[in-house]
Amino acid sequence: MISLSAIALGAAFGGYLPLIALWMETLEVSFQKIGIISGSSALGIICSAYFAPHFAQKYGYVSTINIGLILAAIMTVLFRYTENYVAWLVIRFISGLGLGLHWVLTEAWLAKIVSDHGRTRVMAIYATAISVGFAAGPCIIWLFGFATPTPFYILASFLLVAALPIYKLRRHEPQAEFLTRGSPLLLIRKAPTVASACIVAGGVDLALISLIPAMVVRSPGAEPILALSLVPAMALGTMLLQYPIAIMADRYGLRKVSIIVATTGLSLCSLIPFFLDSVTIAIGVAFLGAGLVYGLYSIGLSMLSKRFSGGEIVAANAGFVIIFETANLMGPGIAGILLDMNIRLGLPIFMISIGIFHVVISFLRRHADPSE
Repeated sequence: MISLSAIALGAAFGGYLPLIALWMETLEVSFQKIGIISGSSALGIICSAYFAPHFAQKYGYVSTINIGLILAAIMTVLFRYTENYVAWLVIRFISGLGLGLHWVLTEAWLAKIVSDHGRTRVMAIYATAISVGFAAGPCIIWLFGFATPTPFYILASFLLVAALPIYKLRRHEPQAEFLTRGSPLLLIRKAPTVASACIVAGGVDLALISLIPAMVVRSPGAEPILALSLVPAMALGTMLLQYPIAIMADRYGLRKVSIIVATTGLSLCSLIPFFLDSVTIAIGVAFLGAGLVYGLYSIGLSMLSKRFSGGEIVAANAGFVIIFETANLMGPGIAGILLDMNIRLGLPIFMISIGIFHVVISFLRRHADPSE
């Protein structure tokens, strides 16, 4: 049920981000503003992640998650009916509040019921479910375009569909036992490698999804079809590569594999702007690059589950989401500024810089438990 809900949630995410980017492009909104608006929901998710453990303890997992999804669905539709920049920021923030409750609590729910054996693969299955939705979501734009309100209503309905499997679990929700509210400091202090993997996955994730469609439209000589095909290609790569990456991580060690997928994936992603005149190469590079980079998310969740236990794991997971979304908040804005400065070199500079950060942290932590 959690995986089914994640598929519907991923479809809403995967379609909504390129949808608003393409729609704002018709209004001649700058890269920087598109990046900030796309990332503003991250601030709402950060806030909800901090309070999610408290809400779940008071109202239960199911009620808290589903109220958040309904709130996000309403905001999805409202976004289309204004062209005011401040209103966009507020709407995206409120949407993030609702989505964050689902994110933190479903992952914490999984962490409570999954055994240590094969934990990485189970988390990879969860990430794959989200990726399936991400790959399907942009198809709504293919079918209905982005100039009318119709795709906004359809994507909002996906969020309501995501609430149904969670409601079916109302008699099986775990006891909410939390030692503390979500805090990124807990994760940074006890598991800095997990935190750095989270920063890389979060910083790159939303920057690619929100900015690449507009980058294709504005790049001279770029194939127009890539504006709508690169995001599904990245989602498909994420979907198909998560489980193989998890198997490698279980066999060769989480830390070692995290370095390999980060360096290889970011290198491939940095090549995307140089092949926008070739549909085949651009889609191939995006498929492999994004799939590898997002593998850091599954690896990070597995590291977190190994390091924390009991009530502490929910607070640690909330910290994980807070760090991920802080990176989501900053990533599109920074990448957008670099793209405004240089449309071809901006993205590679961003990718290489964030990759160096993760490699340095991993090197400094090389004597820690190799399984982590």
